[in-house]
Amino acid sequence: MNPRPRARTLLIVEDNKDVRSIFAEVFQSVGYQVVEAGNGEDALARMADVHEVVDVVLTDLRMPVMDGLELATRIKGDARLCAIPVVLLSATPMVNSWQALEVFSALLTKPCSFDQLLSTIEAVQ
Repeated sequence: MNPRPRARTLLIVEDNKDVRSIFAEVFQSVGYQVVEAGNGEDALARMADVHEVVDVVLTDLRMPVMDGLELATRIKGDARLCAIPVVLLSATPMVNSWQALEVFSALLTKPCSFDQLLSTIEAVQ
């Protein structure tokens, strides 16, 4: 009998707890393990925990403490984390999206259908 493959783990970084909870519930319903963080600093702390193996990060742009751009830049600058794709989902479009693609694997604008969000998350892994 083959061992069951490990479920993919998605780190959702969103300062709005209600939005974060909805995303978590929906992604869990399609088989993802979900880790939640309220800002970029929180996310980096979760990723530093050896028990939290993260396959992909979904982040908002505007958050207190550490925003999504700084988070993505720090992830890409860390040799242990740089291979983890970071997807930006924000109501605020990036002015220099070509520069943003240096640190984000994909850029999505809210509102975004769950189908588009899910297909984007799966495509970057």
